[in-house]
Amino acid sequence: MLLELDIHNLAIAHDVHVSFDDGLNVITGETGAGKTIVVRAISAVLGGKLTSDFISVGADSLRLDAEFALPRVCLQRDMLGDLVTDDDMTVVATREVDRTGRHKYRINGHIVPISTLRSLGESLVDVHGQHEPQSLLVRENHLQLLDSFLGHDTQSAHELFGTRLAELRAARRELEQIETRRTEWDNETAYLEFASGEFERAQLKIGEDSLLIAEQRLLENVRELQQQVGQASVALVGDESRDSEGIVRQVGKLHHTIDALCSIDPRLNDVASLLDGAQASLKETGSTLSDYLSRLELDDARLAQVTERLDAIARLEEKYHKDLDGLLAFETEIDDKLHERHERAGDEAGLRGHIAQLENELSSIGALLTAKRKQGGPVLARKVEEQLAELAMSNARFVCSIEESVDEQGIAVGDERFRASETGLDVVEFLIAPNPGEGLRPLREIASGGELSRVMLALKTVFAETDQIPTMVFDEVDAGIGGATGLAVAGKLDSLGKHRQVIVITHLPTIAARAGTHLVISKEQSEDSTTVAVRRVTGEERVRELARMVSGDRASEVALANARELLFP
Repeated sequence: MLLELDIHNLAIAHDVHVSFDDGLNVITGETGAGKTIVVRAISAVLGGKLTSDFISVGADSLRLDAEFALPRVCLQRDMLGDLVTDDDMTVVATREVDRTGRHKYRINGHIVPISTLRSLGESLVDVHGQHEPQSLLVRENHLQLLDSFLGHDTQSAHELFGTRLAELRAARRELEQIETRRTEWDNETAYLEFASGEFERAQLKIGEDSLLIAEQRLLENVRELQQQVGQASVALVGDESRDSEGIVRQVGKLHHTIDALCSIDPRLNDVASLLDGAQASLKETGSTLSDYLSRLELDDARLAQVTERLDAIARLEEKYHKDLDGLLAFETEIDDKLHERHERAGDEAGLRGHIAQLENELSSIGALLTAKRKQGGPVLARKVEEQLAELAMSNARFVCSIEESVDEQGIAVGDERFRASETGLDVVEFLIAPNPGEGLRPLREIASGGELSRVMLALKTVFAETDQIPTMVFDEVDAGIGGATGLAVAGKLDSLGKHRQVIVITHLPTIAARAGTHLVISKEQSEDSTTVAVRRVTGEERVRELARMVSGDRASEVALANARELLFP
């Protein structure tokens, strides 16, 4: 229950304090006196729309404080957690806005996010704004209202259906993209597989082209090598067949001569040593050349093999415009791409399985929602008709129309497929026949604003039977009605007030007279400012306010008599 509301610098409400009681509270005042400021403040302090444009002229910021009763056992305590203690019997919601547009939100002085404030507000207050009856003209809202009436399980299924449908649409888009690229994808895969096969057959190795080129050069020049190296070998070691003396033997003779002379002149010892070393090196060189010549063979078959291998590498290099290192890197890239495509082929199969699973789940949830709605729709309709009967619409018929649309691309339920939306497979619309003899029509075809207001009040009353929200706020729910209808609406609001706190802004004296608490809003003007004042009226002051509402004249004896009759029937 809302106990206190403090408004500081909200439009023309510079410093307003309002106290509320349980039961029916009414707020009255002249047209343009600022009555809706109270409703705006209640909505805004609990996270409703509010901008810095609402700050009073000359002020730097605005502040709203609302204090609510907090029973020892209630859902709100669990929601608020550490924000309240076991000893707290009230909870204070605060909102501040400065000229820069910065907002601050508090609960019991603790800074909180706006989402916490909104969650608290949704559990404490149900605000029925001036334009809310117009929301009944929007067919899409009817399903939301029906599901709200059906309770938490239906709303949870409703939300789950929307979540799964979003997942299904995303999966179908992904599959569609795969199928759109199918030809291109298959062509690319065929190319990659062909290239992979070519590389598999080629068995390329790092650096083999350099080794093969060197080997090819050697094999192509074997004869020249044999001739030139053979001549060098003969020059070193000689040729006995030709009685040719080689350099090795000549150096040996020279070494022998010098060595013999060393006994005469020891200074030749160094020369002898050099010649000895030279002779040994030349012998080793000759031996190496001989060994080289023995292994140097003309191998035309190997030359052809090497040439063919180099040609094969050259063809691949020309075909793919890459050198050997590039070809090897490309081969790795191809293998990676093929591996990825094989995995994605598995992913596609998994995606199709996931789509089938989502469709089955949506079919089950959708069928469950349809069953719940078709079972609960008539119950809601009957309860609304009962409430309308108490609101001077005793002959009205109210129906919750629940239909499905066949769609070949929709969700299968049994042998049919139905169009799906985020809310399920159903299209819900409220139909009404306000008077006997009239056919059922959509609410949007009702011309009377008074009838719309009463339908909304009837719905609110029905919902109030099941929800636990302790405070209901109505901003001019009596728009477009009067006379006997006004009396019926007054009785309904009074009845609601016996079970919870009801705050009503009204222009009807019949409603105001039923209230336990009557607040009057008025404008107070000075030469340079206008402000709002709120006062509680009782006794004769309340009689005069009711008289003003009856006839516009507080002093008229007839109006005063009518006002007293309303208060004391």
